[in-house]
Amino acid sequence: MAAHHGSAGLGMRVGIIGAGPLGVVAAKNLAEEGFEVTVFERAEGVGGLWRQTTNTQQTSVLPNTFTNTSKFTGAMADFPMPDDYPVHPSADQIQKYFQGYAKAFDIKRHIRFSTEVVAVAYDNATKTWRLTVRSVGSPDERSDETFNFDRLVVATGSFKKPLIPDIKGQEQFEGEILHSQAFKDPTKYRDKTVVVVGLGNTSADSISALIGVGVKRLIVSHRHKAVIIPRVTKEGKILEFTLTFRLLMLIYWLQKISKGLAATIVASEFNKLQDASYPALRKHRACANDRKLPAAHSVQPVVSDDLASHFIEGRLESAPGITAISGPRFIRFADGTEAKDVDVILLCTGLQPDLGSLMPSEFDPYNPSLAPKSFGILPSRYTDERRVARLYQGFISLQCPHQLAFLGSCIAKRPNFQLYDLITMALAQLWAGNYPLPSQGEMERSADDFMHDLAGLIKKGDVKLTGIMGAIEYDQWLNDVAGTRLYSHLGNWFSSDCWRLWWNDRKLYKTLVGGIVSAHMLRLFDSKGRGRKAWPGARDAIMEANERARNWKSEHFEEWKSEHWKGQKKGNA
Repeated sequence: MAAHHGSAGLGMRVGIIGAGPLGVVAAKNLAEEGFEVTVFERAEGVGGLWRQTTNTQQTSVLPNTFTNTSKFTGAMADFPMPDDYPVHPSADQIQKYFQGYAKAFDIKRHIRFSTEVVAVAYDNATKTWRLTVRSVGSPDERSDETFNFDRLVVATGSFKKPLIPDIKGQEQFEGEILHSQAFKDPTKYRDKTVVVVGLGNTSADSISALIGVGVKRLIVSHRHKAVIIPRVTKEGKILEFTLTFRLLMLIYWLQKISKGLAATIVASEFNKLQDASYPALRKHRACANDRKLPAAHSVQPVVSDDLASHFIEGRLESAPGITAISGPRFIRFADGTEAKDVDVILLCTGLQPDLGSLMPSEFDPYNPSLAPKSFGILPSRYTDERRVARLYQGFISLQCPHQLAFLGSCIAKRPNFQLYDLITMALAQLWAGNYPLPSQGEMERSADDFMHDLAGLIKKGDVKLTGIMGAIEYDQWLNDVAGTRLYSHLGNWFSSDCWRLWWNDRKLYKTLVGGIVSAHMLRLFDSKGRGRKAWPGARDAIMEANERARNWKSEHFEEWKSEHWKGQKKGNA
């Protein structure tokens, strides 16, 4: 292999920090393009937060967690999920899926498990990254090893650093206060009175686990009106199956007209769905009119099969935000009410990426001193809490674009696994020199435009997910760089590719634009020598996934309803 094969005349040695889903897919797509990949993972296996652990310093989902996206859309582009998986796989199944993915593409030989990266440095003279690593559990630095790489990918995860609120009077609380990151064993809280702070997907899973073990009393404190939607409606409709490529293009078109209008329409649809699924919630305290909805662009519905019924049937109480801890076991809420004899406060207040913690300050994308004007337009709490990363297209370092990338800071209108499969396909093409990066000035302006748009959104209300890359131009750019040729084949009647596909394979064309947004679409079309490799099995996988999605209701809904759908009890649905 040539010593200087990639972009900017750089070598092909790539170090990757983290072997969660993001690190594993990055290793696979970069190795496929000829890069020499080495991955460092502190755990004993792949899977990241989907891998169960009792370590309270590491984020992991609960055993009762299920994915919110289906196995048909949330898979990797060239590796379908097993046929025997349910439509929404469990945490254990997702971890086993990534174990299978790593084995199928021979990724494990690139990974050093139980190895922690303790220092990162950049050598200006050799233009290389130097990583110092240590075996987990090693008593001191005598076991340290040093590795040099031409490029570096930081894939330590989207949910690493806990966001912990400062509650007035918390120093006098005599019970236990813990963040959801440390919540590993729900059985410890049997017969306890627990107050959960925050109402999101993590708190929904935690609430289900606590009710399952038999807590004495359970209260959830949330400032905003609850917006809860099911994975599957009472009519047997899986929500994400309604999001077709055609509808996605319509949403993008609405965004071009008015981002505010598009957000308002989407938020309205969420509320309609909640009302249709759980009409009894309309009169419940969790949805009382004295609780405001967040701004339309910040509405993030809780996706849960049983949270609504826990409210409706009295297993879960709703309370407004906490104003203070007013005694050893007393909590006062914003409406003046109190909870007495509280044993535990569980903070489900979110986690955020911490991608820059290992980096030298001059390469830290969260460092406001690198771009004071750009960061300066944001409220100080966003920079103080390191909630915003300044990157090109949400993953490429502005200080070292040919040598440094960060995975986990951005989201877009694709399931997360599918999105990062596409992002790392694009990264492999950029670093291989197969697609040019813009000038430094263009990348800086793009990042500044993103910060400006974010500042505008924040003025309308708090933005929890600060890395949203929502425009059609972003998806088109990723597909263009990766070489998927997706947009030249679908809905583009100025393209001969589109006409040829429509004429020669009408069934496939209709399935692609009117069916589920399958991940396998990303590996369907030949790149004509410039882009990621096509997967020969993509067409069959797309057609099979759509067939299974169409038949799911008749084949599986009754079984699924008896196991999962709790909202039909007592006529509440």
